[in-house]
Amino acid sequence: MKLDSMMADFTKHHVMGRVIAAVYTIEFQKRGLPHAHIVLWLADADKITDPAQIDSVISAEIPDKLTDPVGYKAVSQFMMHGPCGSANPKCPCMIRGRCSKYFPKSFTDNTVIDADGYAQYRRRDDKQNVKCGKVFLDNRHVVPYHRGLLVKYQGHINVEWCNRSLAIKYLFKYIGKGPDMATIVLQREDNQPTTGELPSTSRATANERDEVKTYVSCRYVSAAEACWRLYDFPIHHREPFVQRLYFHLENEQEVRFRDDETLPQVVRRIDPDGTMFIQWMLTNRCDELGHDLTFVKFPTKFHWDSSARRWFRRKQNIEVVGRMVYAHPASGERFYMRLLLNIVRGAMTFEDIRKVEGTVHPTYKEACFHRGLLESDNEWHIALEDAKAYATVPQLRDLFVTLLVFCEVSNPAELWENHWTALSDDIEYTQRKLLRLPSLRIDVGDRQMIALQPVNDLLKQYGKKVGDYLGLPALNPNVASRYRNELLVEEMLYDREALRLRAENIIESLNYMQSTVFRRIIQAIEFNLGGLYFVYGPGGTGKTFLWTAIISKLSEGKIVLAVASSGIASLLMDGGRTAHSRFKIPIDIDEFSCCEIKQNTYLAELICETSLVIWDEAPMTHRHVFEAVDRTFRDIRTKVDPDASSKSFGGVTILLGGDFRQVLPVVPKKGRADIVGASISKSSLWNDCTVFNLVENMQIEKNVPAVTIDGRKVPFRDWVLALGDGTEQTTNFDDDTEPSWIKIPAEVYLKPGDNPLQTMVNEIYAHLGEQHVQMEYIRDRAILTPLNEYVEAVNNEVLHRLPGELKIYRSYDSVCKSASTAVDEVLYPPEYLNSLKFSGLPNHELQVKVGSPIMLLRNLNPKKSLCNGTRLIVTRCYPFLVETRILTGTWIGDITFIPRINMSPADKTFPAMVKRKQFPYNCLLRNDSE
Repeated sequence: MKLDSMMADFTKHHVMGRVIAAVYTIEFQKRGLPHAHIVLWLADADKITDPAQIDSVISAEIPDKLTDPVGYKAVSQFMMHGPCGSANPKCPCMIRGRCSKYFPKSFTDNTVIDADGYAQYRRRDDKQNVKCGKVFLDNRHVVPYHRGLLVKYQGHINVEWCNRSLAIKYLFKYIGKGPDMATIVLQREDNQPTTGELPSTSRATANERDEVKTYVSCRYVSAAEACWRLYDFPIHHREPFVQRLYFHLENEQEVRFRDDETLPQVVRRIDPDGTMFIQWMLTNRCDELGHDLTFVKFPTKFHWDSSARRWFRRKQNIEVVGRMVYAHPASGERFYMRLLLNIVRGAMTFEDIRKVEGTVHPTYKEACFHRGLLESDNEWHIALEDAKAYATVPQLRDLFVTLLVFCEVSNPAELWENHWTALSDDIEYTQRKLLRLPSLRIDVGDRQMIALQPVNDLLKQYGKKVGDYLGLPALNPNVASRYRNELLVEEMLYDREALRLRAENIIESLNYMQSTVFRRIIQAIEFNLGGLYFVYGPGGTGKTFLWTAIISKLSEGKIVLAVASSGIASLLMDGGRTAHSRFKIPIDIDEFSCCEIKQNTYLAELICETSLVIWDEAPMTHRHVFEAVDRTFRDIRTKVDPDASSKSFGGVTILLGGDFRQVLPVVPKKGRADIVGASISKSSLWNDCTVFNLVENMQIEKNVPAVTIDGRKVPFRDWVLALGDGTEQTTNFDDDTEPSWIKIPAEVYLKPGDNPLQTMVNEIYAHLGEQHVQMEYIRDRAILTPLNEYVEAVNNEVLHRLPGELKIYRSYDSVCKSASTAVDEVLYPPEYLNSLKFSGLPNHELQVKVGSPIMLLRNLNPKKSLCNGTRLIVTRCYPFLVETRILTGTWIGDITFIPRINMSPADKTFPAMVKRKQFPYNCLLRNDSE
């Protein structure tokens, strides 16, 4: 009765929050009464997310005897334990008193989360104690409890909170560990000696006894358990109800029969159409309610009558979860059918399950493949074949290199052999044009080798070469090798006359402060002064415009390397690259790290010839990165300057830019002090840095109407600058200890109305149906959101309004075999991996339409503006390929092809390493909390 009442408190009265699932098992011990191990899953809105919420639900201290005598008595009686963990007053630990091994010396007053995902309750020393036996126990001996449950049920009720799957796994050990077991040996009792030599008369008997031993596994049943089972009380409980679903292949189904049954008897007893699976398809033929339901979701609207062996509509709205029986990947077609049953809705025949876009495939494996649920090199062949119809040859080579680098092609030789002719289609034409020989003919071998050279050049930007891929032809130095530094040539192959004219036009448009910075940097380059400079200005003050002026001026005869801390910022500069890709900066970096650039390499030679490095968005990069680049430059440039080791950045002029008001370096699990300490301004390099301030906002037009703040009119640009400087007046709400809220003027925000989502979409994407074909319309609009759930909500709303056919791409998810065991494959079936959502990874299911904008999540080709954050617009959709047009950056308007690639989450909290093969983009907008 107590257990039923407590479960009702959990599931119906929501004493711990709204419970969406619950499970318990009853455990019996030899010396005690039965007790229950209960696991609860709370709804997202009621989940406990911080220590303060844990402290409001779970207590681990002795209540005050005067103010809460009832709670004090209950805790004293049920929730105290001795040094060894026992609450028995006769325990030796309780008699002897305190033991330093079990008594920590320090006390803290907050709750923390340990590495295993459990809440560790650190108790305060509030002088409260309880006498137990001969010792006094204080807060250190309190088992965590819920005060309301403890007082109501007057029993030992330990309450724990956990937030990791490993902790859940630990609890399920109790739920599924089974009963206590004992093994006994039965043997005859005789008077034969147990040691020494056996008498000859008894040797045969002893040998017989040794050969025939009977082992019987016996289970201990206590009186409490015997009563529990006699009264038919439940041992296990789970809520909501889980409907176990069985499926089978065509012309195959499970048949059970007794030993004494004959084959005709079995055949007469079996109803071939009476299985769950067959009846699911038959029910879909006569009931439209199931047309939008998969086999797994079918039990939510229908219930299975085992006696009638039929599905019937549910009369009550009962929460039911469908679970298909597991099929191992080695089971072949059965496994592939199970994958499809998680997706296919309203199937009426077996052919409907194998149908993909109107085509019925002969096997379930092929159907899975064409739905993108399987991994196969055939996907890459189809992607290249689809791209051939519209892509240029350079675009095909870009796609081929992307497949090699990101897609784990198992047979690169076969991919090259099948498609090298298309990848070399422009070779003969290009050579004729370069050599001015219209009748030039290139034989097959040379054409293949010349086509392999640009592939090798593209691979170099990823730090790879053709020889890294088994089976690709080796480059012939007599045909394809080029004896010059391609990186250096690339930086000098600019139209100098066009740059000169552009520089003249831009320089005339610089404001006073921009002109000051421009002259100072040009002077430092002309007189070889070197130095570190920082341009400090909020967004819109013209930093990028200044970079363009400097690059245009110096590129007439100097080498300028333009880099940025983020991929999206690098797209805004001519020849921009991310700093990590340009300078080979290691991902895991510390105060002693150096860049992975070796002496006498092409990149080292480029750095020796460099006059200026422009580094945008510098404040968001850790100071250790700049220090690593500084050490590397000093080392490399000693080849051209013996004094380089004593100069900042080896004598190269470094121009940094950014805004310290924006994102500072991300330091995981650290506070404000550590984040500020990681900034470039805290580096020793900053002591020699010259800082320029840009304050005039060039993007805000002067005729923008003023905004109203507390009844006074304030110019919009002044209000924006005050926000960035932190000087705008703030207020506090409720129990805020200090004012931190800013009043937003009514002129610059939308009134939410009845539906805030539709109000926002109506304002941002007004007239979407008529203007979505215009690149400028899509490029100039974006919506940033803090959470992924908002991303999906806005995407669905905008995609619904966008005309055209909706295309759904599903990922292939698996547990990485190199970092897991066979047990992991059973624990994490495909449908569970599909349900996971990771920060920085696309979801299992991506919805897209032709004309919809997307945003890249990976650096596919930084040289051509394909970086994390690049916005593109979808122009064509193929089964394993998406054709897009670049919306931003210096390559705006270019066509590019994106395949599915393999990705893994950066978050390592999941027990197994998950690998997701999906298109590396998000639709329309991106979660900006990353």
